Amino acid sequence: MEEMEAKRPRSLRTGLVATIISCWVLPIIIIVILAGVLLDANYEHSVRQELSAESENALEQLEMRFHAAFEASKSVSYDGVVRNAYRLYQQDGDNAAFYRTATEYLSQTFSRDERVRAVFLSFWEDIGVHPYYTANQTHGSNTITSYRSGTEQAVLEAMRDADTGIVLMEREGELYILRNLLDSHFSPYATVVMLCDSDVLFQSMEPVWRLGDAALTLDDSLVLRSDGTFHEADPDDASPADGLQCTTTIESHTFRIDAAVRSYNIWREMPNLRVAVLIVVLMGLPMLLIMIHAFRRLVTQPVETLVDATSKIQDGARGYVIEETARSREFQKLYRHFNAMSAELKSQFERSYREQQALQQAKMKALQSQINPHFLNNTLEIINWEARIAENDRVSAMIEALSTMLDAALDRDGRSQVHLREELSYVDAYLYIIKERLGDRLETVSETDETLMDAMVPRLILQPLVENAVEYDLTPRRGGKVCVRTYREGARMVLEVEHDGALSPEDLVNLEHLLHTPLDTGEIAAKVGLRNVRERLWLTYGEAGTLTVEQTGPDTILARVMFPVLA
Repeated sequence: MEEMEAKRPRSLRTGLVATIISCWVLPIIIIVILAGVLLDANYEHSVRQELSAESENALEQLEMRFHAAFEASKSVSYDGVVRNAYRLYQQDGDNAAFYRTATEYLSQTFSRDERVRAVFLSFWEDIGVHPYYTANQTHGSNTITSYRSGTEQAVLEAMRDADTGIVLMEREGELYILRNLLDSHFSPYATVVMLCDSDVLFQSMEPVWRLGDAALTLDDSLVLRSDGTFHEADPDDASPADGLQCTTTIESHTFRIDAAVRSYNIWREMPNLRVAVLIVVLMGLPMLLIMIHAFRRLVTQPVETLVDATSKIQDGARGYVIEETARSREFQKLYRHFNAMSAELKSQFERSYREQQALQQAKMKALQSQINPHFLNNTLEIINWEARIAENDRVSAMIEALSTMLDAALDRDGRSQVHLREELSYVDAYLYIIKERLGDRLETVSETDETLMDAMVPRLILQPLVENAVEYDLTPRRGGKVCVRTYREGARMVLEVEHDGALSPEDLVNLEHLLHTPLDTGEIAAKVGLRNVRERLWLTYGEAGTLTVEQTGPDTILARVMFPVLA
């Protein structure tokens, strides 16, 4: 007993904790070494690459946003709404009507444009009105007042010789896009002024500013810095020698990004790091070897044994037993549990096999005990003769209709398709039985193309539609009208069942799910008849066979089946 206690393996947790404690300095040193070496060697290179990529991406985004803004300014001229309204104003002098037309047009055109905070129309002659649109309607009056008091005159001066070119103007820290509007004589009569939202237009610059010291220069005259303010470009401010420069041109306007990587040197910031790293590396190598060896003995080899055992189970060796002994209590326990599970798996497999054999025998007995369909038909025939002898024609007719429906359902001759005439007889038999239940409250109408009577259709393709109409709509209403139509539409046959009823929003959702979900999902639909019809159409005709259900009137529903005509 004492000998067994002496040979008892130590805990895996104890071994790992002891190893980690003895080598605790190694992970720290490795992190320091990697952080120092990699950060110093690769920081500037990686950030420079990222800064270059972000700069190019920022210019692409700027190009798209400014191009869209320029196109929006052109649309004011090309649409002709303002020009026509201005021409009408020159004829009738009604500046109020012109103001309404121009303001509504600006609101409709720019209300969804996040790049624009406000749009103004400044006319070269004083017409008494100043149409405008502002994204913040509550401050609209302040916006137009501020524009007219300080900016409008500068805009007209800047655009006097601009012809149809687009001008970028900075005013009090705001960026404006200006473009003249020309009349039919190609003479400028007004200027459209777009007050830009710099936060949206220059949003793509944020990653560039986050990575380095960068500035965006517009037309070599305006400089946008990371604080979001514009400044006049200084010719003496040159890009650093090791900086990045990306340029693009949009509608003859030049956009240039000058960026430089912020310098950082971990060795300069931590002078003693080099000596510490060297000492730790020399001390850490032996510790690393010890840890690898201990981890292999205590963890790696037992795990490999378990993996190998599970592979043998997967290959079919049920009941496989691990014979070797682990060096830790935890893995010894895992080995015992594995062996117990392997034995249980073998037992379960054998029991499942026996149960499967018993289930198959039970199924065979169930099949053997099923009622013979011929017996059902013969029984119905005997009941029918009894009804005739008793001169009960109504019961006899119902039995004959039921016999017709039973023949159709049993499909003893194995025909998947029948003549339309036979399919309609199934519908008539079903409706006869239902009419006996609902009486005069059920009205039936048949509109049949006699030339299609010999055409082939899938067996029981029409009767389920009629049954669906009766069970889900007519029976709850205690009656109603059902109309069955068959006609040709080109090379396709159309079968329709139109009946009284209304589809609720929940019905519409269920029908959409029923008629458009994939057929191989294995889902059991609530309306089995419709699902069955759709599946058989797909199996028979593929995409050429369709089933639709729709609300054709306030109180009528139409189910339509279409497929190629088979003579």
